This record gives sequence, C-alpha cells and structure tokens, in this order.
Amino acid sequence: MDLFDSPFVHPAFIEAADGRICAGPVQQVHQGGYRFHYENKRSAPSLGASYATLWGHGYGPIGGCFLDLDGRHQRNEADFRAGLEALIDKAGADFLIWPYFPIEAREFQWLRAFLVDHFGPSASMLMRRAHQRGFLDCRTAQDAGLTLSRNKRKLMGRQRRRLEEMGAVRFVSTRDGLDDGEALEAFLKVEASGWKARKGTALSVVPALNAFAHDFLPPLLAEGRARIDLMMLDDHCIAGLVSLQAGRGLFSWKTGMDEVYKRFSPGVHILHHLSLQALADPDIDYVDSLADAGHPVAEHIWGGHRAYAQLFVPLSAYGRVGALSHSAAADGKQQARYWAKRMLGRI
Repeated sequence: MDLFDSPFVHPAFIEAADGRICAGPVQQVHQGGYRFHYENKRSAPSLGASYATLWGHGYGPIGGCFLDLDGRHQRNEADFRAGLEALIDKAGADFLIWPYFPIEAREFQWLRAFLVDHFGPSASMLMRRAHQRGFLDCRTAQDAGLTLSRNKRKLMGRQRRRLEEMGAVRFVSTRDGLDDGEALEAFLKVEASGWKARKGTALSVVPALNAFAHDFLPPLLAEGRARIDLMMLDDHCIAGLVSLQAGRGLFSWKTGMDEVYKRFSPGVHILHHLSLQALADPDIDYVDSLADAGHPVAEHIWGGHRAYAQLFVPLSAYGRVGALSHSAAADGKQQARYWAKRMLGRI
C-alpha cells in the first residue's frame, strides 16, 4: 500500500488542534507537498536527549505527511529529503519519534537511505507498535473488497427490515446536499448518545474537543475534503460517520450511534453504506478505517489491511542511545499498564 496521504496536515486541522488536543506549540516545516508538523520535547527516559515527535495521535492516527492542496505537487524523494533536512535543522533534536508511519509507503525506504547517507551504513531505526488495520481497496472489482459473510449479509438484511417496520430508513450526506451545519450538530448529538459520552470521549462533551470540531470541520466540509453521512429512521438520526479526504483516499474519522438501536448495528450499516459509495466513486481509490487492529466493524466488512508502526529515528550517536532508552521505557510502561489491567480484570 504505497500511500502517504494524510488529511491531518491540512492547515485547518492543525490550527484547530494546536493547544486543544496537544500541548503545543506545533512546529511546521513544508517542502513541496510534504508537511512535517512536530513538537519538541525532552524527557528523563531519553537520558536527557532532545527529541521531536512528528504529529500523529488518536485524533489523527496516521504518520503520512503528504497533502497536495493545489494539484502542483507529486511525491518525490528530493522533496522528502529536503523536508527532513529542514526539520532536523529547525528542531535541533537528537532523535525523532514518528507515530503511525505507513511502513509500506516508499517514504519508508527513502527514510532508511537518508539515515545511511547522513550517519553511515550502521544507521538504523527502531520500530515498535507495529500493527495492521482495516483498509478497503476500491481499485478492485465493484464489491470485491468487501468481505461480509453470507450470514452477516442475511443478518444485516433482517436488521434493516426490522428497522423499516419502525419507520422510513434512509441515508443522507453532505455530499448530496445535506446542510453542513445541521449534519455536524446531528452527528455530535448521536455520538454523545451512548458510551462515548459516559466515558468522556464524545466530541461534544469535552469543551476543547467541541471547539476543535467546530473549528476544523466547517472549512473542510466547504472544500469537499470532509463529508458527514447520517443514517436516519424517519427524522431521527440513529448513526453518523465523519470522513476526511486527502489525495485519492477517504479516512473514516469518527462514528457514533444511538445505543437505543444498538441491536440493529447501525454503525455497521453506515460504514457499509459508505463503502459502497466509495467503491462507486471514481475519485476514491481507498478507504482507511483509522481503527485499532482487530476492530470489530471495519475488519468484518473489509478484507484489506494496511501496516503501520511507531519509528524511533536517531539523528546522531547520542540520539541512538536516547532513542533506545526512550523506547525501552515506553515498552516498560506498556507492560505495566497491561498487567495492571489484568489484575483489575479488565482484559
């Protein structure tokens, strides 16, 4: 999957998120279509070494840095290297942490070659948190990328018929004329109607996240770089899905459903609906679920996967030591959390 597009380096997203979903300030280096956004940090686990973290997080879980807003740029190694050079100069870091790097992209090999050229043949990266997540390749035959079993299709048919006994079922979208503002408010309401609100992660129940969503989504919706799809039962929204677009990729960013209708799996229905629309759209080549590995919805609908990992990129001999120390400390914390959850009976 040689893809490096990311909707999360769009200026509207970065500006809205800075100081709301990260401590900030977010630093920026641009070269061609590559947009490197990062934060400078220094901590004890890295033995005092300074490091820059490329911007990848739970609200933007992809480490791709390419966004061609004006149609003038193409991915090329010269721009990628020049961007890295500028990043190193500006950040002054001993090593980089690059979350959610799409390791099947050609930039992975370009990064390897860049390190060898700058720091010698022994230069290498550390990799952790390697995982695969659900991915729909729309370049296949009409619905070959969908992997719903016969039993699952029959179940979805029964669920749809039961819903239709209660009222009219329809899908509406900002791509088909649904008012952007009304769609956003309907989505925020349905997302906050269940467990996300109880857990405190729904966008509308956290003031900073609510402001973030209201700042970045309207301009992206207006540009056609975002869409909101809703599943309606009569005039009541029972599921919603916000997707972002970059290049020829669609990214299913946030989903929500009314838990009153949980037994009808509206979250599955709306993702399936989006999948069929993406397969029929000549401007979409793929859909990235942005979901954790093993996601119960995306991986039951889509047969494809895309590989990601967190990279530790040393930029000096001292940076190598700092990266090793920081990576080991992070692994130790992860193990500690795992065993704590086991003792509490949560896994």
